[in-house]
Amino acid sequence: MPAFKTGKKPSGFGNFKDLGYIGSRTEKVERLMAAFSYMTLGLGGLVYTLLSGRFARTHFFRFHFLQAILLGIFGTLIGWTSEAFVGIIGGILQMIPGAGPQLILFIPITVNLVLKAGLLLCLYGIIMSFLGREAPMPVITKLVRQQLR
Repeated sequence: MPAFKTGKKPSGFGNFKDLGYIGSRTEKVERLMAAFSYMTLGLGGLVYTLLSGRFARTHFFRFHFLQAILLGIFGTLIGWTSEAFVGIIGGILQMIPGAGPQLILFIPITVNLVLKAGLLLCLYGIIMSFLGREAPMPVITKLVRQQLR
């Protein structure tokens, strides 16, 4: 059985990507900028898109860029509305007979945990973008894929 039927290309024979000449630097820059998008909640990706123009249009970068923007928008909205939400729900729960202060104090803790989960999702996105993979997040990925069609 011949060795060349294995399905693998030998390195160095017409495959310049293995040698580091074509595409590897762009791929590293895209990975770095995708991770930077998560760190800045989309602003770093916006600057990179404006500066590089048509070179920032790969599916990988756009996916992570849009996902970082949506994480930033959702986190900002939850942060802005958390006090009002806690006040409204806390007032409703105070009207229930037998609802102690433990139940009311549970609400701000829950909102704080949701905000911390958003930060963990950003960290997850950073790690996955450095690895060169998509970072599936339940609701956000579905919205991003609808926009990338």
